Amino acid sequence: MNLIDDTVSLSFSPLFLELLAKRGFQDPHEIDRFIHVELKNLEDPLRMKGMDLALKRIRQAVARKEKILIHGDYDVDGVTATAILARTLDTLGALVQTFLPERMKDGYGVSVEAILRGHEQGVSLLITADCGITAHRQIQTARTSGMDVIVIDHHRIPKEGLPPATVILNPQQEDCPYPFKDLSAAGLAFKLSQALLGERAFAWMDLAALSTVCDIAPLKEENRILVKHGMRLLATKPNIGLKALAAAAGVKAHAFNVSHLGFVLGPRINAAGRMSTPDIALQLLMTENAKEAESLAQVLNEENKLRQKEERETVRQAMLEVEKSVNFNRDRVIVVWRRGWHAGVIGIVASRIVDRFHRPALVIAVNDGIGKGSGRSIKQFHLFNALESCKDLFEEFGGHEQAVGLSIREENLAVFRQRVNQYAAETYSPETFIRKVPVDLEIELDDLGPRLIRELKMLEPHGAGNPRPVFQTKNLQIKNKPVSQNSRTLQFWVTDGSVTYEALWSAKTPGTDRSFIEKDAKVDLVYSVKTRIWDGMESLILEVKGITPLEVSG
Repeated sequence: MNLIDDTVSLSFSPLFLELLAKRGFQDPHEIDRFIHVELKNLEDPLRMKGMDLALKRIRQAVARKEKILIHGDYDVDGVTATAILARTLDTLGALVQTFLPERMKDGYGVSVEAILRGHEQGVSLLITADCGITAHRQIQTARTSGMDVIVIDHHRIPKEGLPPATVILNPQQEDCPYPFKDLSAAGLAFKLSQALLGERAFAWMDLAALSTVCDIAPLKEENRILVKHGMRLLATKPNIGLKALAAAAGVKAHAFNVSHLGFVLGPRINAAGRMSTPDIALQLLMTENAKEAESLAQVLNEENKLRQKEERETVRQAMLEVEKSVNFNRDRVIVVWRRGWHAGVIGIVASRIVDRFHRPALVIAVNDGIGKGSGRSIKQFHLFNALESCKDLFEEFGGHEQAVGLSIREENLAVFRQRVNQYAAETYSPETFIRKVPVDLEIELDDLGPRLIRELKMLEPHGAGNPRPVFQTKNLQIKNKPVSQNSRTLQFWVTDGSVTYEALWSAKTPGTDRSFIEKDAKVDLVYSVKTRIWDGMESLILEVKGITPLEVSG
């Protein structure tokens, strides 16, 4: 604490300074930069390796009226990255066409068919967005056909090296001096747009924010700027399509938050790529016609309902597969598959399994002898590295630490399950797979005064890399008989004898013992703080993360 100078110490409460220090912020300049999220702190895009060459080649293509093909991906990150690039190039007067793969027809990654079709149509510059870093064969095909290729991809650099592209924009390259390494693909597209258009690119910041949240990129440094200002843009002058989508989803908020992006807008953009064609979502983000946007938003809303129905049934079946085929004493990575599952929902199903069992999960839909898989991970387990240890079994794979995609022959599935679990057993200790709730600070209930609450709001937006603070308060008493709000959530009030707050506990794991939650019981509580406004009044709620009964001595 003594590393923080007097001016900062006078600005914030001691508890808040302690919390900042626990999160690695002690230097006054770093604290100021983190708290005051300003556009002037965006990094210079020209610092990124390859940016100058990308600008030169794009400007040349615009001047010569060359045909440019943007090849994106079918998820939120790929669709928003494609939209940012297409809007940017349209602004420059370029001749642009786009291609987004359909999950069921085209599969994962860069499409050779799209490249060959583009060649036939006279495309001389291919730009990939959210794909390409592992596409050696496809990019060689493009180069052989006479195309220059700019790869814009944030995924991990493969061990076999870089593809033969003309230019690669990916700060993960070892010799890239760009200081922030964790941009989403749409974040990278935004940086290219910023280099080409200057501040005019800020008009696409809501798209970059949506991508950053939905791709679970860490909400720190430059991502924090993009998300905070992108949400402000959503509330004031949003993309016409996103405005229509929010209305179709019933969002009436004057101020958008991370939950709106991650759980309302994002799933509806994703629904197009999961259930039919991502071109519907791209068209929504590209249109300038409010009526067309309203119509497309309704289509995506209906697609999302279909996705939810498919997801519920697949989750039910996948949980049965877990019970039938997973040995929890042996398997540290859950791998389940079935013929006929819809490949569009398996990523969400993998997330549900991770939430339930706190183990990395890969869910694979098998059709015609080929499995299309999607994986999600827990915080301390690097899923891409785990897949790389089995790469000889895959037709193709890609992703990053927390999320992956793969294609695998059906006959290799059992071997894959065995080998990925062997890797996990040899690489990680058993403690990695035990659910833990990290506590930032131990406090008293009366510490939760107006000053600290105001300070805590300065830490927003929360998400990956910047989670909501977790506190612990010991020796509290439950003041009332708990009320079940739904099958998972209990509502009760806790007091230390002088201060009382409402608490909500939603148990992650079915079957969690909650019998000790009764009137007058003594407990230690681990929780996050949220505020709720009702009838113009703001109240504080303790969102319970963990609760331990205290033995009462007789």
